[in-house]
Amino acid sequence: MKKIGEILLEKGLIKQEELNLALELQKKVGGYLGQILIREGIITEKQLLIALSEQLNLPLFDSTVHAELEPINNFDSKTIDLLIKNNFVPLREPKKDRLICLTNDPLNFPLRNLLLMSLSQPPTFLLAEEAQIKEYAYLYKQDASISEFIDLYLEESVERLKEIASEAPVIKYLNQLLTKAVELRATDIHIEPVGSTFRVRFRIDGILHEVESLEKSFYLALVSRIKLLAGLDIAEKRLPQDGKVATRVASYLLDIRVSTIPMIKGESVVMRLLYKESLSFSIAKLGLERDHQELLLNLISKPYGMILITGPTGSGKTTTLYALLSRLNNKERKIITVEDPVEYQIDGINQIQVKPEIGLTFANALRSILRHDPDIIMIGEIRDRETAEIAIHSALTGHLVLSTLHTNDAPSALFRLLEMGIEDYLLNASILGVVAQRIIRKICPYCQITLSPHEANLPFIPQDLINRYPSIFNGEALHISRGLGCPHCVQTGYLGRIAIFEIFEYNDPLKEVFIKYKSLEVLRDYLKNNYNFRSLKEDGFIKILKGITTPEEVLRVAQ
Repeated sequence: MKKIGEILLEKGLIKQEELNLALELQKKVGGYLGQILIREGIITEKQLLIALSEQLNLPLFDSTVHAELEPINNFDSKTIDLLIKNNFVPLREPKKDRLICLTNDPLNFPLRNLLLMSLSQPPTFLLAEEAQIKEYAYLYKQDASISEFIDLYLEESVERLKEIASEAPVIKYLNQLLTKAVELRATDIHIEPVGSTFRVRFRIDGILHEVESLEKSFYLALVSRIKLLAGLDIAEKRLPQDGKVATRVASYLLDIRVSTIPMIKGESVVMRLLYKESLSFSIAKLGLERDHQELLLNLISKPYGMILITGPTGSGKTTTLYALLSRLNNKERKIITVEDPVEYQIDGINQIQVKPEIGLTFANALRSILRHDPDIIMIGEIRDRETAEIAIHSALTGHLVLSTLHTNDAPSALFRLLEMGIEDYLLNASILGVVAQRIIRKICPYCQITLSPHEANLPFIPQDLINRYPSIFNGEALHISRGLGCPHCVQTGYLGRIAIFEIFEYNDPLKEVFIKYKSLEVLRDYLKNNYNFRSLKEDGFIKILKGITTPEEVLRVAQ
């Protein structure tokens, strides 16, 4: 009989060095060679079963061929419980009047002998994947007397959770889930309870798409696996937890940020996928129009003062900050950032991870870094008055400070800081300018079509928009487009994202208006009438006229 390693080598499923590695591990920890190869991610469970089928001359289970199966009722509860726990599921095929047994461990002869002793006729052994075995094992759950078997799925002790988290089907499923997410360009994976099941959703280009639903038994195993990898407490289900794990999926190196929060019917888990090797923090790729780009470059050229980037969570503020820092990063400047979390690591920049549990808050970190004589400071987020005061003090004492703030638009940033208790004269002395932004999806170039003038009738777009910004359009051929949907964009009509902006420089006339009126509406009107200030929606309209996005996308994020 050929060894399993030889068969896998002949089929080209493994390399000799991979086999040698697995054999060394087998010497150290024991166990089946095939299971070691699966745990190391060298082969899949399906590939192992194909090799076992050839080695042992056992057929593979095919659910289309063996369609109607039913449980065998003449087992006592302890026997069937033992068989199922060891992945032996005996079943009856009524049409063919024969018995079969699904297993992925055909060399477990004690269990095979137990099964043969319990049946009136020998069954046909079929090799099946563990997920299939578990699926058909549910047929026996209809027997209420087998309580121990039911408990097998609901048991939540730490030892059991660690055990099921390390099973091959769970490892394989998580690997497949991550691979699928990468293929679809997903930025987040959401696993959450919905009714009696648990759904899996991907966030693709900012929109959530449901991809699968899970049974509770498999959900527990999957969440435990994720927690195990992220270094979280498997037994803790009452409190939120955060962790991270670095891995390679296909050709991509990923940093995965894991966050769990307790819900009524279970834990909600979000995995944020950060693609480290495909980073490109370029100002030119943010989506800034010519006038906005010139204004922003002028603002960051100032030696000191504060620039605020505003918008809700997920609006691309961090990406814009990193693009600005990358532009400013050189050997002549010292740049220090304080972030929560540090999403991307940039060479040449000193980055600090906030850790509130040990007292390393934004405010405490800022106090310390001022003694390190930085030229530029980036604060991940201004969340409270103390952080705002230290940031403004830094801007007033010769530092260029970049930070984010949660507001709906750019002018609102000044009034948000007022609400925090910052004096108006301090704002006027420190702030250089404010940027607001949102992320919108771009039309898929593979299925993009140009609409006729009749189809593209957009009465809500200001008629004077082109005349107001001649330098932006610069004689470009304008057109309204739409994506029909294709495999490249997962039938959505959109592929990739871009930002829309509103930006203003906080100059002396604006400071006078702000001090005199303290009115958001007055400030907005003054900006529009005197500086041709463009709102988020108007910036989106420009991208509609350039055929970059659709009206639905702009109206989805901008009022």
